[in-house]
Amino acid sequence: MAQAQKSTDGGAMRKGATRNAGSGQFVYAYKVKGGARALEKITPPKDATLVIIPEGAADQSYLESSGLVERYGQVRVQDARGRILERAQPGPTAVIDTEAFEPSAKARALLRGVRTAQEDLKRAGGAYELGEVRALLNGVSRQAVEKRVREGSLLAVPGPSNRRRFPTVQFTDDGEVVDGLREVRQALPFRNPWALLNFLVNPDDRLGGRRPIDALKAGETAEVVEAARRIGQQGA
Repeated sequence: MAQAQKSTDGGAMRKGATRNAGSGQFVYAYKVKGGARALEKITPPKDATLVIIPEGAADQSYLESSGLVERYGQVRVQDARGRILERAQPGPTAVIDTEAFEPSAKARALLRGVRTAQEDLKRAGGAYELGEVRALLNGVSRQAVEKRVREGSLLAVPGPSNRRRFPTVQFTDDGEVVDGLREVRQALPFRNPWALLNFLVNPDDRLGGRRPIDALKAGETAEVVEAARRIGQQGA
C-alpha cells in the first residue's frame, strides 16, 4: 500500500497526507490491493479527502489525470517504510490564446457578405429548384438551363448542399426570364452571382431609386446597363 505526500512547510514532508494550504484540507492517496477489504485498514483524519490509485495504474499519470497534482503541487508516493516510489509534479501549464480563435476583420466581412446575400434572396422572393425552372421554361433540358447560366441570361446562385438555385425575382409574371440579364452581367465589374443579385434587388439612385430588376421588367435595359457600367467606373 502506498500513500501520497506533499511538501507544505518549508519543504518538510508531512507523512501520510497532502495539505491544501488554502483550505486546510488533507488529501490521502493510496495504492491498494485486495479491493474493498483493503480500505478497512485506512483511517484518514476526519474531513480528509481519500484518493484511491487503482492497482496497476501509473502513479504519475493517475495523479495528474485526477487533478491532485495540479491542485496540491508536488506529490510523492511512498510505501509504509517511507521509501519513495514515485514523484509527481505539475507539468507545464498549457497557455491558450483565445484571441487566436477570433475571426479576422476580413473573415468577419466575408461572413457578413454571406448573410447579406441570403437576406437579399429572402427579400426578393426566394429561389426555384432546377426542376421548377425547367417546368417554367416549357420543359427544357438540364443542359439548356446550364447553357443559359453560362451565357449569363439566367441567374443561378449556390443553394443548400451547393446545388444551384434560381432567384424567382428574375422571372416575369408570365414565367419568362426577364430580358437584359446578360447585358447587365457583362457591364458589371464582377461575376459573382450573389453580387449580381445584390445589384438587381436593391434600390439604385442612378435609376431614380428603383430596383434594377424592376427597370428591366419595364423594358429599360439600356438604363440598367448604364447604371451597371457606372459601378465599374467608380471602382476604377
